[in-house]
Amino acid sequence: MVEHGKICLPFEACGLLSGTEGHIKSIWPLKNQLKSDRRFFVEKKIIEKTMQEINKLNEQVLAVYHSHPTTVPVPSVYDIVNHPDSKVKMVIISYKLNPPNTKCYHIEKPSYEECLFCINPSL
Repeated sequence: MVEHGKICLPFEACGLLSGTEGHIKSIWPLKNQLKSDRRFFVEKKIIEKTMQEINKLNEQVLAVYHSHPTTVPVPSVYDIVNHPDSKVKMVIISYKLNPPNTKCYHIEKPSYEECLFCINPSL
């Protein structure tokens, strides 16, 4: 996930994290079709195809991730308004500093709350 964000610089990266029982087992990098350093967008048909693959693994989407190439890892108003589901976490990787800083949030429109999480380096 962090490498995907790095590869996509100077633009935002995005993707899905799936798994079971709160444990992420799969990372699904997606292509930001906007090629923007402040926004990301993925076509509905690509999301649907990815969801089919996640379902085949008997996993569920646990988080949407995206990067902030030059800003801190805090949800923007745009991030909050466009977040798809309050049951799905939001993970933001910031490349403002080196090393990158990653944070996880529970989004309950119109607000958010930071969540603790642990990254398994083998993923």
